[in-house]
Amino acid sequence: MEQTSWKHQARERIRPLILTLDRWGFTPTAVTYAGTVVAIAGGWLVAEGNLFWGTMVFLFGSAFDMLDGGLARLQGTVSRRGAFLDSCMDRFGEAAYLIGVAIYWMTNAHDDWIRAVVLVMITLFGSMATSYVRARAEGLGETCDVGLLQRTERVILMGAGGLFTHHIQYIVLWVLAVLTLATTIQRIIHVAAKLPGPAPRSPVDPPVDSAVDPAPDKLEPESEPDDGPQDEDLTEIIEPVADVDADPEVRP
Repeated sequence: MEQTSWKHQARERIRPLILTLDRWGFTPTAVTYAGTVVAIAGGWLVAEGNLFWGTMVFLFGSAFDMLDGGLARLQGTVSRRGAFLDSCMDRFGEAAYLIGVAIYWMTNAHDDWIRAVVLVMITLFGSMATSYVRARAEGLGETCDVGLLQRTERVILMGAGGLFTHHIQYIVLWVLAVLTLATTIQRIIHVAAKLPGPAPRSPVDPPVDSAVDPAPDKLEPESEPDDGPQDEDLTEIIEPVADVDADPEVRP
């Protein structure tokens, strides 16, 4: 409830910006794509060693996620395709930034950089798995709105870690790794509890082999089919015919 109220207040504050985008002729899809490009650019800057400015650019691109939905509601163009594209583009932006953070730690060779890269990988997996569990639940007709760390909070933590020193970011990476995995497990348990399990097993019939009588030890030989008269009978039939043909006085 508090999170919904916070988001509602944020939408009201950015409404003038949404009205401006509408007057300029922007579409929700264009805003979605623009935000993704900006977020990816932020990840590239971080990979180049500009942690602070790269994070600022990433946060700026992520803020577009609050604009496209409001613009779609304002223009009356809310659709499932738009929601689908928005979710997919969000994942691209997050992945680009986290990959940039991993490259930043590897190239700068800070202390515990190996652990930091592992934490980034865990966070990346957790953020993707969290979204997948929700999408899979909705595909099965169930809702999945629970979660200790949803996307808004995740982006805020990423920004908090990148705007300060790498020591602060290292701590933030631990928090992100733990909470993203915890959120994934929480959603799995939540959805699994609502889905029906397997139907009770019905009693099975006895095996077919036990219901069939065993074959007799010996089978009576089948009688040979009657192929017609034997050779002796044929002789009796043929001989009179031969006599008739041999008598020249007999004509048909």
